[in-house]
Amino acid sequence: MLRMPVKRKRKEERRPNLFAVSVALGISFFISLVLIVLREIAFKNASVADVYSAKISQPIAAIWSIPVNLLPFSLTEMIAVIGLLVVIALTVRGIVRFITRPSWRWQRLLKTALVVLTIALVALSLFIAFHGIHYARSPLADSLGLTVRERSCEELERATVAFARAASEARDGLPEDKNGVLAIDSPQMLFKDSYRGWERASEVFPALESAIRPMPKGVILSHYWSYTHIVGMYMPLFIEVNVNTDQPGFAIPAIAAHEIAHARGFAREDDTNLAGYISCFYHPDPIWRYSGLVSAWKQLSNKLYEEDQERWSNAYAYITPAVARDLKAEREYWKAFETPVATFSTAVNDAYLKANKEAAGVKTYGQVVDLLLAYIETAGDP
Repeated sequence: MLRMPVKRKRKEERRPNLFAVSVALGISFFISLVLIVLREIAFKNASVADVYSAKISQPIAAIWSIPVNLLPFSLTEMIAVIGLLVVIALTVRGIVRFITRPSWRWQRLLKTALVVLTIALVALSLFIAFHGIHYARSPLADSLGLTVRERSCEELERATVAFARAASEARDGLPEDKNGVLAIDSPQMLFKDSYRGWERASEVFPALESAIRPMPKGVILSHYWSYTHIVGMYMPLFIEVNVNTDQPGFAIPAIAAHEIAHARGFAREDDTNLAGYISCFYHPDPIWRYSGLVSAWKQLSNKLYEEDQERWSNAYAYITPAVARDLKAEREYWKAFETPVATFSTAVNDAYLKANKEAAGVKTYGQVVDLLLAYIETAGDP
């Protein structure tokens, strides 16, 4: 007599436990709320942000960044790529389970929503703790003893000429490719010395001192980043500096210095630009120095062109053919990436900056001109 197989009953779905995730959500919400209130207080009293940055944020970030620095790859990039795939897979799995397993389906959906919200609040807390409050810090010009005031077009021209001369001098003798454009064999080797400019600059300007020494990392998908016009990115959740290494080589050190400045506690883009440039000016490696000088020159040159094209033409005459080749290579490179994606990315960045109370949005980057003019008045020619 044959024994008929017994059909196994599907294991009964257990009711989701919402207690633990609700507690986690409550804790993360409380921490986020405290940080948001602290940030608003800091915007009304910059000394709160200054003390918080020096005594709390930077010491913790210095420790937080150590394990990230040990990784030879970009953690930000890895999570962005793998995380996207995981989210897609989990979303598909969740939809299938929602349809095929009706038991407690709404409770499961609620639990998933609570988990996602908790993760979002944790990310928000880390952002505010390691970056968001820094937007409320005192202006860097005050810390450096610089006098920012309205300048004449003649002063702007003199500064543009001074930076053109300094950049051209620093460019002399640097390695070139077959097209006569500055060549950087290994950005990663260059990044290992990124801290040296900061150390020297901090001896002259103590306000630039910080215990945070992030190691910049080249992004594997750099070429595709260029379609979004992203040249660098600071990820405050990991205190990680990411750099687009597909862009023209002469721009890479200055971009890295800019993102390092974010990691070292500077949030507003004009302050961050100035801090990064100064670290390049004082760097013992001529490639770093040249990158900072020519990047600062571009800011001054663009402003001078807006003010007086004849003066701009006179100032541009101090740019040597070698520097001109680098600038031409950069223009040609970015021309290939003028796409709707780049326009959208710029709009997102503009909205992000305005949300952090930088009223000028992406135009804030250009406000470093006033700081550069104040810097050259105080420190002399670069």
